[in-house]
Amino acid sequence: MILVVRLGNGNSDVRSTDVCLADDPVGGLTSGTMEIQEFAREYEIKTDDELLLLALDSADLTPEANNALNAELAKRQLNRAEKLEDFRREEFKREEEIRKDLGKLWVAHSYGVGRWYFGKAEYSYNAESGIEQFRTTLFIILFGCPLIPIGTFRVARKKAWFSDKLTVIDRLALDWEQILKVWLTAASIVLILIWTLKLLP
Repeated sequence: MILVVRLGNGNSDVRSTDVCLADDPVGGLTSGTMEIQEFAREYEIKTDDELLLLALDSADLTPEANNALNAELAKRQLNRAEKLEDFRREEFKREEEIRKDLGKLWVAHSYGVGRWYFGKAEYSYNAESGIEQFRTTLFIILFGCPLIPIGTFRVARKKAWFSDKLTVIDRLALDWEQILKVWLTAASIVLILIWTLKLLP
């Protein structure tokens, strides 16, 4: 923008002053056009997936950003409705897999540090398939004690001795009732061990 000042005629004083604001075209380009060009340069170096992710949230973009995005999508032939819908489904599936991911279960036995699950609420067992299902909570453990709950899951597994391979059915809100029971059980075991050690000669 530039400031335009128009002065009235007069030899010794200013009789009238008009002030107005006007667009300052730089090289014939308005500020909106310049913004679109800046977005266009930014979008040119993005991957197809990055552009499609932006397209999924296009309502959050400015009009200039949307114009540049639509132009880049069209240039790469990614602007078809079915292409965006396919990507939307793939992204939803990917997010669901991440949400349900239990992560690797492990324990460093020398220190009892790791990630492990505790609790078996809403237990069910199918005798024909040998599959059991239950709700359990994953904890970060230290010295074998469950300390920090990091997720509650509905899981399934083949019932067998030493079977720890879990299949996540769904990720749930943290089950604080189960978490408190696990903490109380762990605290009781620790207190019993301390009491037992004190009784030793």
